[in-house]
Amino acid sequence: MKKSLRIILILCLIASVASSFFIHWLAGAMMIVTLTFLGCIAYAHSQHRKRKIVDLTMQLRRLLQGDYRFDFGAFEEGELEVLSSDLGKLVISYREQADALLRDKVWLSNSLSDISHQLKTPITSMNVLIELLKDSELDETQRVEFVHRLGRQINRLDWLVRNLLILSKLDAESIVYSKENITCHQLLLQALEPMQINFELKEQPVRLSGQIETVIEVDRNWTAEALTNILKNASEHGPIGKAIEIRVIDGPMTTAIEITNEGEIAPQDMQHLFTRFYRGSHAHEDSVGIGLAICRAITLQQGAQVEVESGEGLTAFRMRFPK
Repeated sequence: MKKSLRIILILCLIASVASSFFIHWLAGAMMIVTLTFLGCIAYAHSQHRKRKIVDLTMQLRRLLQGDYRFDFGAFEEGELEVLSSDLGKLVISYREQADALLRDKVWLSNSLSDISHQLKTPITSMNVLIELLKDSELDETQRVEFVHRLGRQINRLDWLVRNLLILSKLDAESIVYSKENITCHQLLLQALEPMQINFELKEQPVRLSGQIETVIEVDRNWTAEALTNILKNASEHGPIGKAIEIRVIDGPMTTAIEITNEGEIAPQDMQHLFTRFYRGSHAHEDSVGIGLAICRAITLQQGAQVEVESGEGLTAFRMRFPK
């Protein structure tokens, strides 16, 4: 269709030039000069447009090869400007996706290395203990001790695998939180239950105070899991025989659960407290460094906050739940 219109237009121009010559030769000559000039302009514009299209094609080829540099100012006219703008947005989106994939790849590699290291320690200990138990000359006292140590390593491995699975679910954001109204007192009793033996062994009394009957809306089980991890940290780093204080503070905008133990966190450890697999300078030998990372993820995914303060011989973790 466009080709037919061009032919008709050219024929009309030729007819116009011919009629001009018949009318007056000077008018005809001026018409020829004008048409020649317009033709040159049209040809130059066409060549310029072709070069821009070639440049755009080359940039797209570089994009396919992983080169995300894109010259947004190279196309400043008409349809090419619109096309260039849309392609520029596409390039930015691809670049962000590529950067995110690279970060995920590095994170996965580091996580697998950390997980492998964490699993290797108890498995190695278990293998050593099994070899020792094979010794026929081992007396009964030693045999019972090795069996107990083997049991502790099995429990540690079970705990580690369980928490690694929780961490993977949190990373994938695949946990569906079932929120319900529950008093802080009920929630704390559930969180404290797995820690009773630890507190008894270290003779650490737990004291509840504040507005413990305040009702908050949270996922009961997952929030108790997060609180248990804070309590575990408080017990491990708190001195023997010293109380762990739990206080509920009901404010106008949030309800806070504060867990305080004696002892300070080293300044160099403060910024890494919630980093997975980070073991502080005073960490217990069996510490893995994922409990507080789990706590933070559970808290944030429910729209709450967790913070920590340490100084003057005390450390306080505070979970804030919005109203």
